[in-house]
Amino acid sequence: MESPERHNSISETFGQQQYAYGGQRPNQLTTVEADAAPTAPLQVMNLQTAGGQPPDIPFGAAPVIGPQPPRSRRSWKIYPIGALVLLILMLASFGVGHTLVGSSPSSASNGTSSGTSSISVPPSAQDLQQTIINVAHVVQPSVVEVTSLGQSSEAIGSGVILTSNGYIATNDHVVSGFTSFTVTLSNGVKEQAQLVGQDPQDDLAVLKIAANNLQPITFADSSQVQVGEFALAIGSPLGLADSTTFGIVSALNRTESEQPSGPASVLTGLIQTSAAINPGNSGGALVNLQGQLIGMPTLGATTTQNGTTVSGIGFAIPSNRIKFVTDQLIKSGKLTSTGQGFLGVQGQDVTPQLAASSGLSVQQGVLVSGFANDTAGNSPAQQAGLQAGDVIIAVNGQAISDNNDLASALLNQAPGTQVTLTVVNGSNQQTVKVTLGERPVSAQG
Repeated sequence: MESPERHNSISETFGQQQYAYGGQRPNQLTTVEADAAPTAPLQVMNLQTAGGQPPDIPFGAAPVIGPQPPRSRRSWKIYPIGALVLLILMLASFGVGHTLVGSSPSSASNGTSSGTSSISVPPSAQDLQQTIINVAHVVQPSVVEVTSLGQSSEAIGSGVILTSNGYIATNDHVVSGFTSFTVTLSNGVKEQAQLVGQDPQDDLAVLKIAANNLQPITFADSSQVQVGEFALAIGSPLGLADSTTFGIVSALNRTESEQPSGPASVLTGLIQTSAAINPGNSGGALVNLQGQLIGMPTLGATTTQNGTTVSGIGFAIPSNRIKFVTDQLIKSGKLTSTGQGFLGVQGQDVTPQLAASSGLSVQQGVLVSGFANDTAGNSPAQQAGLQAGDVIIAVNGQAISDNNDLASALLNQAPGTQVTLTVVNGSNQQTVKVTLGERPVSAQG
């Protein structure tokens, strides 16, 4: 996934298929699709920085080498006092050491230490560890590896089993542009898969294999997920099947864009996690400690300077959205209803430069440049009285700085919801109530 701003990109090629990764956000991070991993040779992407230094060592950092400042010289008069203090400390430490040795619970018969030690692990830590083991054991049979083949390219991603008779969910960017698909189950069995349906604007797709008695994954209610709860990411990063990483839910309701290299112009409601997400994890499972799916790992963050993968920042599509979309793909082969609120504006991010050149009175927001129709063929914003040249600066009192903020505030609302916009035009500021329409299935934004 990439952030909305346009900038230089880096790329990685698998066969003849090239995936361009780019994007820059104010925090100087970009995000990349955690999708196709190279199959041969197996290479770890961006695990080494320029100059060959490990990624966890700041590039250019080195110990100080060279002449050191001369040591200060102490007066000889303090030496006798220092010697006396040292003698007292030595006697005291001998007494303490003798006491400790004498009270040692175990020692060798010849008076030497046995050389063995053990660490007492609190029962709560042991319980957590066993829970993680149990979750990985239970969930892994519901996660598969997806190999996508094209005319001259190959890519690897992950998937989750939806039904016992072979429907599998994955990311659209794992399968888009490829013509044949192989699903590898956790027991190593390989099955040919058919592409049932795709929803590019949600970056979701459904495959079908001819198999029965599979173990479907259990869905959690992602609206109940909380920041700080533990999470496990399970999938095939870099083609390493049945890999499990552990972390927490670090943030909720993130909004990101995959363009220009990915299918979705904007993804909202994303779950941010510290569980490691790498190329090949896309389409896999992000689960809670109950072994329930809370999200689908889709994007990982990289730095803008050199494209190095950022550890501990990944994004997952929430499980409620996955179920809403995949149910339609299984039934109809396509998305028939987005279920997302739609304002119906075409807007431009307000920047200080744009404000200066256009004579705007605000430094951030979304400048309305045109209108778009909802599923009913109308623009709710235009019907409510918005005009080109208006700047939207807030929705329901929540500040809006750019199109990402606007999409996040609106797409998570149901069609028919009434929202209050704060709009600026020249020196005038007003509030406008708008009843949202439904986002068209083909809308990109």
